[in-house]
Amino acid sequence: MFSFLNKPDHPMVDVKQTKKLLAELPQDDAFKALGEIKDWLNSVKTTAGFRPETRAEIILLLDETGLVFYDKLLELYLGEPHLLDFKGHQLWQVMHDHKEAVADAYIVCLEEYQQTEKKSAGYTQTAALVCVRLIRTISEQMQLNMMRYIEPEQTAWEYLYNCFAFATAHRIVDVTLRAYPNQTQTTSPHHEFLRVLMLYISSPETLAPDQIVACYHIAGLLAGSFEFKETPDAGCTHFIDFTKSIAPKRMSDKVQSAPSLRYFGATKAVSKVDSILEFQAQAIAHKEQRGKNEFAPSGKLTLLKHLHLYWGKKQPGRNQGRQDTISTLEVVHGIQAISEKVTQIDQGNLVNLPTDKVITTRTSSAIKLSTSEVAAETEIWIVFNTSENGVGGIIPKATGTWVKIGDICAIKLEDTHLWWVGMVRRLKTGKDGDTQVGIEILAKKPLAVWLRMPNRNAGKGFEWEAGLATSVRKSKPAILLPDTNNSYANATMLVESGSFAANKEYELKMGKTSIVKLTGLLEEGEDYERVSFSLSNA
Repeated sequence: MFSFLNKPDHPMVDVKQTKKLLAELPQDDAFKALGEIKDWLNSVKTTAGFRPETRAEIILLLDETGLVFYDKLLELYLGEPHLLDFKGHQLWQVMHDHKEAVADAYIVCLEEYQQTEKKSAGYTQTAALVCVRLIRTISEQMQLNMMRYIEPEQTAWEYLYNCFAFATAHRIVDVTLRAYPNQTQTTSPHHEFLRVLMLYISSPETLAPDQIVACYHIAGLLAGSFEFKETPDAGCTHFIDFTKSIAPKRMSDKVQSAPSLRYFGATKAVSKVDSILEFQAQAIAHKEQRGKNEFAPSGKLTLLKHLHLYWGKKQPGRNQGRQDTISTLEVVHGIQAISEKVTQIDQGNLVNLPTDKVITTRTSSAIKLSTSEVAAETEIWIVFNTSENGVGGIIPKATGTWVKIGDICAIKLEDTHLWWVGMVRRLKTGKDGDTQVGIEILAKKPLAVWLRMPNRNAGKGFEWEAGLATSVRKSKPAILLPDTNNSYANATMLVESGSFAANKEYELKMGKTSIVKLTGLLEEGEDYERVSFSLSNA
């Protein structure tokens, strides 16, 4: 009698009604749909009268439905993840708000589970799924922060540790299940917990947004090889403290053992990363096997090399001394704009090339780009420290809208006349909203050259003279980068994306024409490839 009195005063009174209401979401407007789901989540978690099992089932369904729209927005964001872009920030905010609402709703589910005295087997399985979803949701929040180079919030670590402790206490930490109905790979709360820990120690501040997402996926595939122990051993490189809501820390001799500490590492997974790296290197050597959508645009090979470094026992550090300063920096980006800037070369540093390969020193480019071809304008940034091979600075507002980790640029310090070639290695969003940048100097004496496909019909009208428009159309810019001793004997080269295939040959103009054979792909970005090469006479 009067059973309706036991029902919550909410449109989503049960799963059946929830499905009906979710069917009315605007399928062609992910932005709006995600906002509506966030509102539903907030109302379902706070409305009294739901049976705990029913509330959990509805929240699980809201999360599943929202994932489709979230993935659409994430794809849009990764397509143009520029840190200072207004549209990008709007997308990011909607996604972040949604994940925050999902996490808060799942926390309510676990609190109700803990307060329920009699728990059915089905409800326990639901609790395990909620733990998996909560840890993954928190990790996705962290990923979004990492994509904008914001340190994950302290509350995120608190929720993460509390969820893992909850799963452990209720003996569901190793329950395996599918996180979402459309996913075939099984997981567990333990598995998801290790994924986010390994993502954090992978130096995400030095990864592009798409690489952060790819790193998380790779961590999921290799989580079975990660170590997680109550006592440290040689394979554990980091530790966490369940009593403190702080990020993982590196192991050191000063760390004292305690019951609340857990030790973890991925050194055993490095061999598997190396196997994948070897396979990918062989595949990438042949241009026709290179997939454009596999971790594009930043490069699968580059990411795997990165993980090899940061998952190993001896992770790279920043050991060079830095000198504080206040000055300015001129910046251009894009390989064509760079080639226009770095044409003034010190002849004395070309002595390591064969004498017939040396180009005469010039004060301007041998082959000029038209104004329309140089897309980037010079920007002025602020420098606050320098080192032997790096520059730290701040990107003023209204500039740097193109900046992403891995972008190449030409830079010129204040009161100098030489343009260097650098790469954006670090980004960080400060507490006051300023964007800090770290640039690695790749070469202080780069050399702009031009490549073209070998002329099999020499003497039939195609020449290198600067005045011929056909020469510019059929040639492509490249940048020679000397080694650490400023020698060109072991130089590498920056070329446009799509130029590399193993042993592919180009003609290179440096005084006399030479043949360049591309021998290895070292690194790749959105609009460039860094390659090794050999030279021979034409």
